[in-house]
Amino acid sequence: MREVVSNDVDDPSFLSKLAYDADLRALDKQEALLEEVRSRTGLLLGASSLATSFLGQRAFAGSPATGFAIVAVVAFILSIASGVYILLPKNELVFAFVGTAIYEQLYEFRGDPGEVYRRLAYDMDRFWSKNDQKMRRLFVAYRVAAVALVVEILSLIALVSDSIL
Repeated sequence: MREVVSNDVDDPSFLSKLAYDADLRALDKQEALLEEVRSRTGLLLGASSLATSFLGQRAFAGSPATGFAIVAVVAFILSIASGVYILLPKNELVFAFVGTAIYEQLYEFRGDPGEVYRRLAYDMDRFWSKNDQKMRRLFVAYRVAAVALVVEILSLIALVSDSIL
């Protein structure tokens, strides 16, 4: 695809193209951040499961201290639930345009590349803002999963440790 807008600062469409490029990078970074959080969530889920499988049988053998046992189980459930929430598909997140929609909505501006870029930049700003609101909930869920994992492990260690009890 050839460059429609020149890189000449005096060109009136230069700022529109600059805004478009900046917003495109912001959406790409946002999508990469989502993938990173999901990847790290997979590690948290694995760690939570491993901690429970390695320490759980020993921790709950005999008559465990009720307080630590309840805390460990609740933390495990919270960690798994938060992780699954993060990993579930989020159809409401938007990281790209639909090509036919761009064509139909911007066809009348086909002779003005600056206006096309300007409108696309505003659309991407809206996408980014809506995504950001939803991703903040995912970050909260990630923090909950991480804290729950730590609490789970500490509770299980307390249950298997003779010196703490």
